[in-house]
Amino acid sequence: MAQLIVRRLTALIATGTLGVAFLTGPPAASTTLTSAPTVIGGQPDHPWSGAAVYFETSFGADGSSCTGALWKPQIIVTAAHCVMEEAGDPIVSPSAITVWPAGANVEAVAPADVQVTFISAEWIPADGSTVDIAFMTLDRPLGATPITRLAKPQEVSTLAKAGAPITYVGYGLTVPRDDPSQASSPVPLSLSEPLTDMYDENKTFTVLGDGITSTCAGDSGGPYMHEVAGELLLIGPLSGGSGPPCESDGAEADAAGTVVSDFSTMANEALSNAGLEPDQQSISTLVLSEPNTKRGTKVIAAQIGTTGQMRAAVKTRLGRNSPVWVGVYAWDDAADEWTVVSEKRVRTRKNGRLSFTTRADQDQVVALYDKKDRLLVEWDVLAR
Repeated sequence: MAQLIVRRLTALIATGTLGVAFLTGPPAASTTLTSAPTVIGGQPDHPWSGAAVYFETSFGADGSSCTGALWKPQIIVTAAHCVMEEAGDPIVSPSAITVWPAGANVEAVAPADVQVTFISAEWIPADGSTVDIAFMTLDRPLGATPITRLAKPQEVSTLAKAGAPITYVGYGLTVPRDDPSQASSPVPLSLSEPLTDMYDENKTFTVLGDGITSTCAGDSGGPYMHEVAGELLLIGPLSGGSGPPCESDGAEADAAGTVVSDFSTMANEALSNAGLEPDQQSISTLVLSEPNTKRGTKVIAAQIGTTGQMRAAVKTRLGRNSPVWVGVYAWDDAADEWTVVSEKRVRTRKNGRLSFTTRADQDQVVALYDKKDRLLVEWDVLAR
């Protein structure tokens, strides 16, 4: 995949190129807005439109517009770059944020009668895996949200490996960034894009574009969502992207976001500031089955965390410096066989002991084999 070129998906007056929102001091009332942003080629009236929140941020004389996800009636999840001018800069004052009702036609209604009281953000730029997430707590509920809960890391991993389509809803340009018309729509639009398998310990995800529809300036921070068994799961806010139709940079069309549930400490801090209980729905506990040992192997210790990180120490009957392969395997229903998720080689130490770390998900198997491909020990990864 071409290197992801992260774009700042906001309408900054200082650039003189976007003009999606106009802030020259306090945020303007919706009746004075000449336009509000929307997705290029997106569809209106999506049943999940109520998850999208349009808001404006004042950076002194300049300003920007972004989209946020209404996770809870009093909590908006968005991109960190919507509340910080640059990575490492201070977070803007909560009073610099003006919020519109969720899913609103921002040209037809005034800003909501709410105030942002607390903001936390983490913005860590990196090639292809920028962490870019913020939580904003409101002084009162903004309204009901269609979002049921946060997607658990294991659920995101499963969706990513399957290349599942996920849905974005938000406010952003309806024309390419360099189009002089800067045409836009006052209501949120939606699009569906397939996940890639790039979700990993970096806590970010990537979707592939088709070169025809895409998010663009003003869509930053908007929600990517997926429905499972009647529950609407919030995967995470949009951070940036590359390629057509928004960008004419010649890169592959894709976009990236940050997985919300990987930031449970920040999420619970936002909940606490709203007077709400910590979130438990999005945290599944992974456990290991009893080990199935072979050839005299003994398990000294083995544990797995909620993020799927497994650590184990075992004692084998192998000689010192013997190679052992640590594999993680998943069942492929379509192929009707086990497939390799990951494999690596480690070596035994004195007395045939070895230790290892690996990452595994629910319903996968972690197994150790010797150089003759003989099983030494295996565990099933379960969830409870």
